[in-house]
Amino acid sequence: MLTLNTEAELIALHTGIVKESLHIEYKASDSIDKRSEPRKLEMARDISAFANADGGQIIYGMKENKDHEPDGLDAGLDPREYPEIWFEQVLQQHVTPLLTSVKPRHIPLSNGRIAVAIDIPPSNGDPHQVDGRYYRRHNFNRLIMEHYEVRDMFRRATNPDLTIEFFFDKMKKQQALQHTPNAEDHGPVGMTPVISNRSNAPAMYAVSIIFIDAGLTVLTTEYEKLGVTRFNGHQVVPYRLRFYPNKSMPIFKEQPTLMPALGIIVPLNMINRPNDYLIGFEVRAPGCHTEGSNYVIVEFGRQLAIVTEPNKGRS
Repeated sequence: MLTLNTEAELIALHTGIVKESLHIEYKASDSIDKRSEPRKLEMARDISAFANADGGQIIYGMKENKDHEPDGLDAGLDPREYPEIWFEQVLQQHVTPLLTSVKPRHIPLSNGRIAVAIDIPPSNGDPHQVDGRYYRRHNFNRLIMEHYEVRDMFRRATNPDLTIEFFFDKMKKQQALQHTPNAEDHGPVGMTPVISNRSNAPAMYAVSIIFIDAGLTVLTTEYEKLGVTRFNGHQVVPYRLRFYPNKSMPIFKEQPTLMPALGIIVPLNMINRPNDYLIGFEVRAPGCHTEGSNYVIVEFGRQLAIVTEPNKGRS
């Protein structure tokens, strides 16, 4: 989700030519009308389509041109006529099952009116329908879902949907850590993986693999170290951990599980050129296979930073 809380951030979408995509859509203010039932239904269809796909954001108050590019803010809406709760009430009336995690919010404009940003996370349960149909977002469009897509979404609620996030001691995402000038390397940085389940179906069994760049030194006694391999273009060392009933609790939606921490030593580069070290994961459970590699330690001289997109985050 883009951070959109101010008029300046909305204007930056226009000046930066952030085009519509699978995850963002622009709507003029006059597409909202509390006296028009068709426009309420249109809003409900659009929002449910994002939820049934990969989630995203809708910005009301931003015009668009024929190339799906933002064409500047319009006059906006009256905040007294369209409070945030009004958008929630429209969804309650028209979307089944309820979209409880959708968050509409006002963005104040300099003319005293508002734009409205609606953040829509992807649905992890049953698909959502409006007026008896199921919709999904595809590129710039809203499409009626095919039967097999609806069937697969209903099946998703009966299988676990696992993912892993990483949390680092001493380093924060997008922030650098300065080291002492005379050290050849530094003490281990603690990294704690957290496995979570985005589905209501618990995972009784799971196998997780943490991929850590072969250029890093790893301290751990609780993971099974496997042979060097390649993952998303990087040479990595896999570290495997199994979950099963006699060893651990089931992994369920309401309780993310801390995995054993690993100590990582990044060799400080004495040459003034950047190095990237990838950290990724793969997790498998009955009916579930997820992988990701969007954590990178960026080293430049004696500075380290965690970024969440490969090959990005350097200045």
